[in-house]
Amino acid sequence: MLTAVRQATAADADELARLGAELVKDPGEWTTRLADFYRHHAGSDRVAAFVIDGPAGGLAACACATITHSIPGPDHAGIYAHIHTVYTEPDHRRRGYARATVQALTHCLIERGCGLITLNASDDGAPLYNSLGFTTNQRAMRLILTASSPTTAARTRR
Repeated sequence: MLTAVRQATAADADELARLGAELVKDPGEWTTRLADFYRHHAGSDRVAAFVIDGPAGGLAACACATITHSIPGPDHAGIYAHIHTVYTEPDHRRRGYARATVQALTHCLIERGCGLITLNASDDGAPLYNSLGFTTNQRAMRLILTASSPTTAARTRR
């Protein structure tokens, strides 16, 4: 029996940060910033997150997205989202939790007017996302700048 999916609240911030750290296998100091972000933005127009509670407390699974209001593009009307955290605790896998949370999340994002929803899929997650209608985009690129990067300092001074 699938446990009920619910929308995350600020009270889930620490657990959402814990699951995010487990997803990337990095329980570092950054998770404090992540928990603060969820505490401040959960349920806002910037973030949507859905969770399944674990039977013994804590969260068993989550799917989270950030929502961006921007200029319209050829493939969206100016509101788009990026799903950045889909994670199920190992003891709760193979029960449909990821599918249920992602479906609730995408439904919410569509209701909020998102015409474009993106995500970065792992090899393990790609079949799930394909089955939900996501397709591969070969155009994606990224640039990562750290606070101590000379490029960041140069851009800040301009």
